[in-house]
Amino acid sequence: MTSVKIPLRHKFFASLFSVLSFSVSDAYADDADKTSNLKLSGFLSIVGGRTFNGELPANYSGSTAINGTTCPCYTADWSNAGVYNNSFSLQPESRAGIQATYAFNKDFNLTGQVVVRGTDSTPNVQWAYASYKLNNQWEVQVGRKRIPLYFYSDFQDIGVSYPWVSPPPELYGWEVTNYNGASIRYRTSVGDNNLAFSAFGGREKVNDSLYEKLNYTGRTDVTWSNILGADAQLERGPLTVRGVYIQADVHVVNALNALDSSAKLEAYGVAANLDLDEWFILSELTQLKRTFTNAAYTVTAPAYTIGAGYRYGSWTPFINYASYKEKSSDLTQYQPQSYKRTSATLRYDIDAKSAVKVQLDKNQDVTNNYGGNVNVFRISYDRLF
Repeated sequence: MTSVKIPLRHKFFASLFSVLSFSVSDAYADDADKTSNLKLSGFLSIVGGRTFNGELPANYSGSTAINGTTCPCYTADWSNAGVYNNSFSLQPESRAGIQATYAFNKDFNLTGQVVVRGTDSTPNVQWAYASYKLNNQWEVQVGRKRIPLYFYSDFQDIGVSYPWVSPPPELYGWEVTNYNGASIRYRTSVGDNNLAFSAFGGREKVNDSLYEKLNYTGRTDVTWSNILGADAQLERGPLTVRGVYIQADVHVVNALNALDSSAKLEAYGVAANLDLDEWFILSELTQLKRTFTNAAYTVTAPAYTIGAGYRYGSWTPFINYASYKEKSSDLTQYQPQSYKRTSATLRYDIDAKSAVKVQLDKNQDVTNNYGGNVNVFRISYDRLF
């Protein structure tokens, strides 16, 4: 029998169909038994896009192809190696997932989430953890979760939860996004203020990292060990403010490129969002610093985003600016990258659980060494079920 190799995009849609079929059939079963302890939900984002009017400047010093995509190009999803060029594609950012939660009682439950992507059609476990409420304020979670480095970390795959087509990649995207470990969270209210604090720790190993395919050929394995962090969030009326700090030991290995790198990672972030019913403002700032122990140099990467939107019935226009800028203490060992982007998004809410978005981006490769200067068109359909 002759074997047939299924293209990646076809594998993704086959996996997507299986996920949707499973979720919808079980959702009907759950509707039939409202007392069931098992709750199922899912999400879907079909995202397509392409670059236009792109250029590689005369003094461009970067690669002319990133992860097999010819440049000028635009990296929209760093963690999953999602790159656009001037050919329209659904592969870089499309995704679907299902989530199941089983409640043993009001205090103890198990949660799991599986996601398939256009860049990786193999179903991957994103969440798999147990939660136990000690009382009304304290909760302990043990297992696999997202690293809560960013404001939207826990739901950055769920497109209906934010105004962009996807969260700004200038901030949202590193080689490790999950961790296996434990966290403890405290919630309380003081007057008109809602407060939440958490501390967490663990480790993660990523084999054949998609993120590192943007930088290296061959297989790259990445390990974040001794992950320790804490975050705090304040909600007061229309204002939400969140701060976070994380540290970890990072080890990156690529045998093909003779790479064996170790670094100490420190990161912090601050987000401040203001929601005034029709008008809203979103802002976030992060800074990651890597101190390379075997090469005696540091790379510091501050990044920020700020945007404003207006809700007019089912329509939400939104404008945003984002910037990422690396600083290297030794230019002979590492050439920093920097880019900035202005975007305009128009969102239309079909109903409470689905939306269509159209977005235009103008991306500038400031250091002329990663992807070039491009404009980007993207359109998405996002749905919860």
